[in-house]
Amino acid sequence: MEEYPMNIPDRICAELEEKNRVLNEYVRDREDMGDKEGVIQVRIHQLALCKVLVNVHNRNPFMLVQAHTNLGESYLSSKYYEQALEHLTSALKLNGSLFNSIEDTKPFHTHILTLLGKCYLEAGGTEDAFGLLEKALKMNKSLLGEDHLSNSSIYHAMAQAYSKKKDHSKALDCLTTMWELHEATFGMKHESIPPIYEEMGKVYYKQKDIPNAIDLYKRAVNLMMDMDMNTDKAAEIAVTLSQWLQESANYPEALDALRSAEQVYEYNHGLIDKRTAKVKRSICMLLLKAGEYNEALEECLELEEIDRSLHGENSQQYAKNLKVIGTVLMILKRYKDAYAYFNKALGIFKRFKGTQKTIKEIKQKLNSINTGLRENPELYDTKKSTEENPEEAEDKDSNKSV
Repeated sequence: MEEYPMNIPDRICAELEEKNRVLNEYVRDREDMGDKEGVIQVRIHQLALCKVLVNVHNRNPFMLVQAHTNLGESYLSSKYYEQALEHLTSALKLNGSLFNSIEDTKPFHTHILTLLGKCYLEAGGTEDAFGLLEKALKMNKSLLGEDHLSNSSIYHAMAQAYSKKKDHSKALDCLTTMWELHEATFGMKHESIPPIYEEMGKVYYKQKDIPNAIDLYKRAVNLMMDMDMNTDKAAEIAVTLSQWLQESANYPEALDALRSAEQVYEYNHGLIDKRTAKVKRSICMLLLKAGEYNEALEECLELEEIDRSLHGENSQQYAKNLKVIGTVLMILKRYKDAYAYFNKALGIFKRFKGTQKTIKEIKQKLNSINTGLRENPELYDTKKSTEENPEEAEDKDSNKSV
C-alpha cells in the first residue's frame, strides 16, 4: 500500500508530541537528581506545548488537564502553594467538563482532588483539605471499589491531616487501612511497606506510645535489611530507632540499630565519609554511656583515622575526638597515653578562637594527671620524664628563647 507523506499540520503535531514525550523522560532525570526548579521549568514548557496541540491542532484536551496537574504538583513539591492552587484548580475545572466525553477523566479527578487537598493542608487550610480529601475518597471508592490500591494515597494524605490536628487515633486508622491495602496487593514483603511502618511509628511516638513506635521502626529496619534495601533512608530509620531505644535505656538494641546504620552508610558511601563518621561517633558515645570503655576506645581510635582523613590533623573535629580518646584512656587508668592525647588536642585547640573553655578543661585534666602521677609514680613509666603541666612547659619555652 502506497504511503502518503503527512501534511504540514500533522507533521508539526507529531514533532510537538515527540518533544513532549522526550521532556517527560527529562523530568524523570531531573527528579532523580532532586532538581525541583528544573522540573518546574520543564513542566511549564510542556504546558505551553499542550496548549498549542489542543487549542491550535485540536488534539485530545485531556493532555492539557494532565499538563496543568503535573505543573501544579511540581509547584506543590517546591512549596509554591499559590501557583500550585492555580494550576490544580484549572485542571479540576477542565477535567470536570470532560466527564461525558473522556472516560479517563473520572479516576483522574480523584487524583487532582487529592493533590488539592495536600496543597491546602500544607498551606494551612486544614478544614478545606479535609473536605477535598473526603470527596476524593468517596469518589474513588465509587469508581474503583473499597479495596483498590489507589485509595491508599488518599488515606495517606488524610493521615497527615489528622496528625496536623493532633488526632493521632484517626491518623493511625488511616495508616492502618493504607497498610492493609498495600499488604493485600503486594504481600508482606514489598518496598512500599517500610515507609508505612515509619509513618505509623512517628504517630505512635507523638502519642508517647514508645513501645509501639519502637516495634514499628524495628519492623521497618528488619524488612529493609531482609530485602536488601540498603538505602540512606534505612540508615536514618535505624538511627532514630536507636535514639528511641536509648530513651528506654535499652542500650544493647540501640547499639545494634546504630551498627545497622553504620553498615548501610559504609556500604553506600565508604568508611571515609561524614555520614559514616557521624554514626560511628554516636556508637562511641553510646558505648561510653553503657560503660563499655574498652570497646568505646576501639571505636574512637578508628574514628581518629577517619577524622584525620576527612578534616585534617589541625581541625577542631579531629581535636575533639582526641579529647574524647584522652578521657576514655583516663577512665581506663592509662594515664601516659591519656596525657599524650590531651596534650595533642590542646595544641590544636589553641589555634582557634572561642575554645578557651575547652582549653581550660583540658589543662585541668592534664594537671589532674600530673598530680596523680606525682602521688602515685608507679602509674607512670618512670623511665621517661614526667610531662610538665602546660603552663610550666610554656614558661620553660619562653626562658629558652630568652
